[in-house]
Parts: sequence; structure tokens; C-alpha cells
Amino acid sequence: MSDRSKVVVEMSMSLDGFVATPEHSTEHVHAWYDGGEVAVQMPHSDLTFHVDEVSAPIVRAAFELGANVTGRVTFDDAEAWGGEDPMGIPSFIVTHEVPEEWRDCESPFTFVTDGVESAIRQAKAAAIGDRPVGVAGGDIAMQCLRLGLLDELWIHLTPVLLGRGIRLFDELDGSPVQLEQQRVVVGTGVTHLFYDVIGPAE
Repeated sequence: MSDRSKVVVEMSMSLDGFVATPEHSTEHVHAWYDGGEVAVQMPHSDLTFHVDEVSAPIVRAAFELGANVTGRVTFDDAEAWGGEDPMGIPSFIVTHEVPEEWRDCESPFTFVTDGVESAIRQAKAAAIGDRPVGVAGGDIAMQCLRLGLLDELWIHLTPVLLGRGIRLFDELDGSPVQLEQQRVVVGTGVTHLFYDVIGPAE
């Protein structure tokens, strides 16, 4: 249990800023997960990615989270991951109301109905060790950014132009946010960009 865990967003994104198509498909921006020969299996899941040698340690690091905070749309799109968090860590779902099918049963998920700040606070308290709290879903990520709750951005930039769809940075309020570049790693079919979130730009 730790309140020191960083809050991070890790997402694949097209060159023109989209994380999914209008139909919520991530096929194009996630193509790099099948672009190499190194097998990396997701913890507590049968899902295995095949990436290049440069990207493999980055994927493994992305699996070393202490807790997850996910939006309801992502949760529904993933069909609740078959009923269990795929990384086997505490999982918090931000929603207006608890899904009916999960109301009267024992659940591996914690449904948070009182907002993103509450979800992040609970996730930090429940996080395994000092591992980061991962945020999934563009809307939840941008709420965290606007509220000053986000510490790092891990962006996997892919060489594709989607033209339309769901933008990661579409929900900002127009105020500049200062980032500090940590590192850039060029892989096969992807460029990994890592930033610290400094705060409002002066």
C-alpha cells in the first residue's frame, strides 16, 4: 500500500493524435504489438505480444503497474476482460453507476461512482508496492491531466494517420501544459515517447 505511486498514462497513438477509430478500434495503433519476434505475455492472461528487441523491455515495464484506473467505456469495450483484470492488480472503474450485472456479485473490480479524484486516491492506497498507477481511457486520462493528478505520459507513436476517431488530447481546457521529455526509443513500427508532466505552462 503506497500513496507515493506515480500516476501514468500509457497509450498507443497515431501520428495525427488518435488512439482509436470512431468505432473504438485500436487495430492500427496497436499493430506494433505484433511487429517483432520477441514474445511478451501479459501477466494473468493468455494474451502474448510479439515485438522487437527494443520494445520488449518497454512492454514489460508497462505491465509492472501497482493498480489500474479505467473508464467505463474502456471497461465495456474490453468486455470486462473476461471478468478479471488481465494484470492481476487492483482495478478501479470510474462510472456513473455500477453495471447491473456486477451489482449483486463478488467482483474483482472496484466501481467508483464519485469521480476520478476518488478513483486515483483509492488506487494509490491499494497499489502494490510503489508501482505506478496506470490510467486507461482517453477521457479519464485527460480528466487526470486537467486535475493535476497525472505524473507521466508514456506514448507509443505509430506511423499511421487515422484521419478521424478518438483523440487522446481532445478534452483539454485550452490551457498549455508543460512536459519534460524523459527519453525517446525508436522501435519497429513505433516510437516510444516518455514525458514527465510538469504542470501548467507559465
